[in-house]
Amino acid sequence: MSVFKKRSVAIGMFVLTVVLFTLLGSHLSLDRACRQAEAAFFDRSLLRDEGAYSCPADHLENCVALANRLLSVVGDGNEPYAQAYERLRAARLDLIDALDSRDIPAIGAADQALVEAVDAVKAVKASGAAVSDSYDDYDTILSDFDSAQAALDNNAYNDHILAFRDEVLRQFPASLLRHLAFVAPPETFP
Repeated sequence: MSVFKKRSVAIGMFVLTVVLFTLLGSHLSLDRACRQAEAAFFDRSLLRDEGAYSCPADHLENCVALANRLLSVVGDGNEPYAQAYERLRAARLDLIDALDSRDIPAIGAADQALVEAVDAVKAVKASGAAVSDSYDDYDTILSDFDSAQAALDNNAYNDHILAFRDEVLRQFPASLLRHLAFVAPPETFP
């Protein structure tokens, strides 16, 4: 116990305590700011895109709805589409789960899988397979899906995140403290 009575040890412990609490406070505040920046992915009121408020999650939910409509057109049991149907169905469910998880990289991977599943349906249709009679028009669904994907690609979310990184995370002292406090930067959408 006599070690703690030494002035140099007391000063060292004080400095260590100040550094640890500074890093903890930096971690909490920077992490909160990063998560608030990522919230723009799900909250349409935070981003203004081409005169209208939108967010990537809205476009992805539209893609899920269009995948539902496409499933009704290719029809369960329509033999030429059996594999493409199952792939599209699984990709749609994966995207719904990823949106519920709010994990942006997982959402990006699930969206890519959905695009590939839609491409598989297009390939079957291009080979001459017929689609089910339905109130939905196959060409309209695909056109709407491609438009939703284009809107997703052109959304202002990634610009918002890159601006946040430049304005907040790359400025001193946040640039130094972010690395010392192990704060993950906000994710961009692939």
